[in-house]
Amino acid sequence: MIYRQKVLLALIEVFGGTLLKTDLQKLLFLFCKFSGKDHYEFFPFRYGAFSHLSYYDKKKLTKRKLLADTENFVTGTSKSFVSALRKEDAVALREFSEKVGNIRGDNLVRMTYVEYPHYATKSEIAARVLSNSELRTLESLRVETREEELFTIGYEGISIDGYLDRLIEKDVRLVVDVRKNPVSRKYGFSKRRLESFLTSVGIGYSHEPEVGVASHLRRSLDSPEDSAKLFEHYAKEILPVNKPVIYRIIEATKKNRRVALTCFEADPKMCHRHKISEAIEALTSGSVHITHL
Repeated sequence: MIYRQKVLLALIEVFGGTLLKTDLQKLLFLFCKFSGKDHYEFFPFRYGAFSHLSYYDKKKLTKRKLLADTENFVTGTSKSFVSALRKEDAVALREFSEKVGNIRGDNLVRMTYVEYPHYATKSEIAARVLSNSELRTLESLRVETREEELFTIGYEGISIDGYLDRLIEKDVRLVVDVRKNPVSRKYGFSKRRLESFLTSVGIGYSHEPEVGVASHLRRSLDSPEDSAKLFEHYAKEILPVNKPVIYRIIEATKKNRRVALTCFEADPKMCHRHKISEAIEALTSGSVHITHL
């Protein structure tokens, strides 16, 4: 069992074995902040901080009969998972449960909004739980950025939730997928699901496979020198014949103002997207500001 799933089960356990789905999201979020550990990552959504991965794990744990097959999060076993945690996490969880006590529902939602307003920026219920002054503070965080900027982002080492949070934080409005084959074993990053998740938070998606790198070109990358040769070949042979795609990305950046190129690798220098951004920089004489997330 993945360790984060033990954390999820243990949290449900210490809070009585049954949690409404919104309460679960807020308690899991607050516990991660309280403990200083990203067992799960979160992004701003309709009711505040949300984790797609927690629902993915819920399905997995339900199949194993460790959670009941219900809409909410209900323990399906008498086994204790608090004892399965690392000592420091078990201690932190007990301290957290004592701190929160019986706070649930709108009071719990309000607690998360006040302490972490960034995660309330897409909330549909903020007016119900916040005061007028708190709503004004929230509105100031919702102001759209007008500056034109092109980002690049890899999803290596982060969850779909952390990925969405980074894009939302930078006010990205369009993601351009530059993978040749947009499939992934990592939850949330295959083309159809990624597009769906992006759309749900108001971010557009487009796929430009022509500027991707064919899988057979990556098979023998055993050293930094091999990668350097690949990217040199890519810049000289692949990008020049795909200039129309580069111009489409430039036009998309002008239109949407906040655009992100996406692929897998965390380090942009180990990904062909840095060559795409260099080509854009050259073609625009540096007028497009580029940031690697």
